[in-house]
Amino acid sequence: MPGSALRGGVPADRPRTARATSRPSVTEASARTAAPHRRPRRRSVRAWIPPQHGVWAMLLLPFLAGLRLGLDWWHAPLLVGWLTGWLASHHFLVGVKTRRWAKVRPQVLTFGAVCAASLVPVAVARPAVLWFVPVFATLVGVNVWLTAIGHERSTINGIASVTMASQMALIVPVTAGLDWRPAIPLAVLTWLYLVGTVVYVKSMIREHGSRPHYWVSVTYHAAALGVVTLWEPWLGVVFAALLIRAAWLPRRPRMKAAVIGAVETVLAVAVLISELAMPL
Repeated sequence: MPGSALRGGVPADRPRTARATSRPSVTEASARTAAPHRRPRRRSVRAWIPPQHGVWAMLLLPFLAGLRLGLDWWHAPLLVGWLTGWLASHHFLVGVKTRRWAKVRPQVLTFGAVCAASLVPVAVARPAVLWFVPVFATLVGVNVWLTAIGHERSTINGIASVTMASQMALIVPVTAGLDWRPAIPLAVLTWLYLVGTVVYVKSMIREHGSRPHYWVSVTYHAAALGVVTLWEPWLGVVFAALLIRAAWLPRRPRMKAAVIGAVETVLAVAVLISELAMPL
């Protein structure tokens, strides 16, 4: 009969599972229970290791380039001191900016202690590295001052940071007991690349869509391409790629910071390969 297909207004051939399906499965329930445990763990890691994807290329590129002149076991504590020193300074600058010293005190003290324990023996064994301290101290002072007045994101502050990093290409040979002057081309090429990342990343993130910042980045990369091509023509291949990414990617929709960092990591490897191959 026509009426037998309906039972209380619900089709007889449709199972009444709405109430059952609304209940979370065991897998969903366990995932919801585990999620709150994952988030604090991730936050605790980020409280110590900042999620800045591109900074590791800035730290490692000049160090690895400097190894071209020679290896020494003192490079191991130098690398530890360099990385932990940057982490200590990062958290210190966060304290300067926020005035929340209690939040960053454990990180500053821990990383600072590891940095000191690593670099003091290096300075004792290779006292020539101390010649670089005044320049480092001056650039750190620039970082602190600009952060204190609220300009920690400025281009000048970024250039100060990459200038400090580029010196590692000179310090690494000195740590091996070698002359630092043959490494000057490595430091200069590293500096040209890293300054470009400062203006490029600004055009990709904080100033995405800004025509003045876009053209500053493109103009700088074009000038850097001209300089390295006159210096070593084949280096123009790498810097042409840097110019293309500076001209093309900022015109695309906004990209995630992780993607920008991944692209820069690939390009940093290309710059490193060119530094290892270039004549000194």
